[in-house]
Amino acid sequence: MNLFDKYVIEVGKRLPRKTRSDIQAEIRSTLQDMLEDRSQQTGRPADDVLMLEVLKDFGAPAKVAVSYGATQYLIGPRLYPFFEMVVKIVFAVLLAVSLFGLGFNLFQGGLGGAQLAEALMQFGMQLVGGLVAAFGNIVIVFAILERTLPSGEFEDTNGEWSPAELAREPDSDDVKVFDQVMTIVFTTILLIVINLYTDRIGLYFFNESDSIVFVPFLTEAFFRYVPWINLMALVEIALGIYLLRHGSWQPATRLVSLALNLAAIALVIAMWVGPTIITLSPEALAGTPLAGNTELQQLLSQLSFVPFVLVMLIVNGIEAGQTVWGMINRPSLPQVQA
Repeated sequence: MNLFDKYVIEVGKRLPRKTRSDIQAEIRSTLQDMLEDRSQQTGRPADDVLMLEVLKDFGAPAKVAVSYGATQYLIGPRLYPFFEMVVKIVFAVLLAVSLFGLGFNLFQGGLGGAQLAEALMQFGMQLVGGLVAAFGNIVIVFAILERTLPSGEFEDTNGEWSPAELAREPDSDDVKVFDQVMTIVFTTILLIVINLYTDRIGLYFFNESDSIVFVPFLTEAFFRYVPWINLMALVEIALGIYLLRHGSWQPATRLVSLALNLAAIALVIAMWVGPTIITLSPEALAGTPLAGNTELQQLLSQLSFVPFVLVMLIVNGIEAGQTVWGMINRPSLPQVQA
């Protein structure tokens, strides 16, 4: 893959899907013609050096992409690839969770006929409602990012751009834009769920009268930790925005990231060893297919929190280790000779 191929791919990331292939083919053809013309005019070989000059004159990928479409947008071309990726991931997770819940209810309830049709209708309505709400929240988050991250800091579409960046090896201190955007988006979604939708977290069943019975997961003990979760989430979002604006890790930002990872591990351990925050009491399960099935109740109660603890400990432990490794192996500045 030569520099032209990499350049065309970078432009394509910012183009609408339906016109992407045609525009990429047009740009590739134009670049090849420019390269041949310049080679003939200067008598130089059509090598990487000449490609760099052609790309320099052609312009930055983001600026070229904007020239092929409208410039008025809610979510611009610099963030749209990340927006599209996040929407796909969130929709896939919501669909998987909804299908699991539907299958669990059908298996436990043994619904058939009219009951099955009603269950499927309820499933469809809840899924559509969840997708619409999730999409709206994601759009709001990315619209805010679009306006709080100036193009000059995030991706310069007007200033100097060097095509040599396409061949540059990544620096260990460089901020991975996709990772930070994903962190900001999912942390914001966590804040929304924790503060607005905790009363909807639980199990849903159809009882004998075909009405929906909701069994909440969370106990009152959980809400003791909400202020700490909010504080850590806000610091995480602020750190992500700061890193996106400055583009590189510094010792101070790595220390903040390490502190967040250690605080998350401590919080998860406190939630694990402290008062129960997730429970399925026999009283709450009365009138559901789980009523009287104490073994299944205990299994669900344990499985509902243990995987969360393990995942959080592993993820934060790995991130903390990576942060420490990055601090230890950070290239030192060259010493100035007196």
